[in-house]
Amino acid sequence: ANSNNSKPPVADVPPDQDMSVKMQVVQISQPPLFDDVDEAVVLAKKDVLSKVHSLLYYISVGDLDAYQEMVLPNMTCFEPETKGQLVEGTSFHSYMFENTKRDRPKVNCTMIAPHVQMLGADAAVVCYTRLVQSTNSANVTTTERWSETRVLHRTNDVWKLAHCHRS
Repeated sequence: ANSNNSKPPVADVPPDQDMSVKMQVVQISQPPLFDDVDEAVVLAKKDVLSKVHSLLYYISVGDLDAYQEMVLPNMTCFEPETKGQLVEGTSFHSYMFENTKRDRPKVNCTMIAPHVQMLGADAAVVCYTRLVQSTNSANVTTTERWSETRVLHRTNDVWKLAHCHRS
């Protein structure tokens, strides 16, 4: 059955936040149309996109504990901050979260044209462009653009981030 997904997917909402607050922090522009014939694939893609949406929310608000719950302990990444080196584990990100906490700017994040590709029943790749607008304490607003690829793996029926590539 064709599924026309014109609205952003519903993501996991932290108990202390409602969906409207979450959607103000991380929007999805040009959401994908999941037109797979297999309804199970459509549901899996929506679930994966929901998890990435939640992950971006937790990154945006600086919630390290929630972030760590959504990633594998041995996750890997290539990011501008890694200076081209492959980093494994969560200590690199823990340091970044902890050392930006005190001066965290107001953030608005937009995930543009996400594409979800299933790699079997328990692995998926999500590619998108992310715009991050932030306003610091001096009321100066900047916008950054990132091309991101995130690989998720489902273990014990839970999707977790296995790898991220951001450039």
